[in-house]
Amino acid sequence: MPEIVYISLRYLFLALLYLFLALVIRVIYRELNPETPEPPARKPSRPGRKGRPATLVLLGGEGRRGRKEWRIVEELVIGRAPECAVCLEDEFASNLHARVYALQGRYYVEDLGSTNGTYVNGRRINYPIELRLGDRIKVGRTLMEFRA
Repeated sequence: MPEIVYISLRYLFLALLYLFLALVIRVIYRELNPETPEPPARKPSRPGRKGRPATLVLLGGEGRRGRKEWRIVEELVIGRAPECAVCLEDEFASNLHARVYALQGRYYVEDLGSTNGTYVNGRRINYPIELRLGDRIKVGRTLMEFRA
């Protein structure tokens, strides 16, 4: 084969190698500096009845300790740890799994870095999401509903 073909193949291989290295560096950079996604626009939650805070109602799941309904005054932490406001006996829930909190008259749910994730209406959440009347929150195998 002519020598020009060998030289062309060398440069092509070198270009592919640099392209591969650039893609690897890009992936590493994105892992170290993740972009914070903007939460999708959602319909505003319907304010609860005056004087009554919103509640979280247990629909079903692995187990719970005590009540089936919790009022959300400022914040509710959900998990297996005894100090959680909503203490579950669910082996798929983390010790500190999620929290539901009120902020300026609206209610939000946030995953606290749990292993199995927190789901709202069947979708896994990665950032705080505003809750609407009737939203279903799944923590491990436990299902709860948000009511105002």
